[in-house]
Amino acid sequence: MPEIKKVSPLVRVMARYGVLSGVIGIIAVIIFFYIGKHPFWIFPLFDPRVLLIAIFLVFGLKEIRDYFQGGILFFWQGLAGSLVLLAVMSVTGYIGILIFGSLEPEFVKMYITQGLEQINNIPADSADEIGKSAIEEVRKTIHETSVSWMAKRYAVQTYLFGFFIAVIISVVLRRQPKSDL
Repeated sequence: MPEIKKVSPLVRVMARYGVLSGVIGIIAVIIFFYIGKHPFWIFPLFDPRVLLIAIFLVFGLKEIRDYFQGGILFFWQGLAGSLVLLAVMSVTGYIGILIFGSLEPEFVKMYITQGLEQINNIPADSADEIGKSAIEEVRKTIHETSVSWMAKRYAVQTYLFGFFIAVIISVVLRRQPKSDL
């Protein structure tokens, strides 16, 4: 097994921040659950993962740029480091959801209950736009929800949210060496 110090700082630092952001994300899921609002029914722009990803990407990439690379950070390095953070955060979240969902049987039940409430409260004109067949399909399939499905969804969403944020932050934080032209 390689020594930790031999692993590239790009991987080492971003993996550390990925674990930290993943754990904080799971803590946020647990807090929202016990407050009474299922975390999977939160509007994506208000999802705490968006803020966590942005904060930890900035801190991680700035640490790499300033302490390990002499103030230089190419776009590809920023994006590669961001993808490491997102992968580690997604895996940490996946494992966390699996563990929490296994220990707390109400986790899936609350998701189904709140989902059915939201479906039943859809106004008639919105139901016509969405399509009654689509609503009935969701009404039937929501009962098949499992902890593993929820964990996969959480991990994929984390990666997708983060990818767009990663591109923006990688562009903003990149610094290239000055040319002598």
